[in-house]
Amino acid sequence: MYVIYEQFQKSRIIVFFTYIIIAFLLLFIIIRSGLPNTTSIVLFFVFLFDIYLFICFYKLTFKITSEGIEFGFGIFKRKIKKDKIQSIFIDNSVSIFIGYGIRFGKNKTLGFIARVGDGLTIKTKYGLVFFVSLDDPKTALDIIKQNNYV
Repeated sequence: MYVIYEQFQKSRIIVFFTYIIIAFLLLFIIIRSGLPNTTSIVLFFVFLFDIYLFICFYKLTFKITSEGIEFGFGIFKRKIKKDKIQSIFIDNSVSIFIGYGIRFGKNKTLGFIARVGDGLTIKTKYGLVFFVSLDDPKTALDIIKQNNYV
């Protein structure tokens, strides 16, 4: 397997700062609250898990490979083989999804959203529909069509 095309989309800076503020607020509570040791230890592990999730959801990756399409956040990825793709088209996430991350849309679409806006809707032959937000969905769609994935 080799990568034909790859695109990254980072979350907006406001999401980054909100996450950092919440993480430091949790750390402050752990250090200054005078809670029992067991509670402080549990909260510290919650803090570490919070940082881990932030790292996972900070950057959305989209790849077109020789075998198909891969997209997702950190360890939360999906792979679709090219023979399982029914159709792909450019769409907009504004009226379908609320928020960032991995979301279920109003039309039963599973969305991978790093930023609100344009992206690709991918319909599979077995009935699943995905939306992936991208900075440049037109280039990605052109490469998909050039490689006869649809």
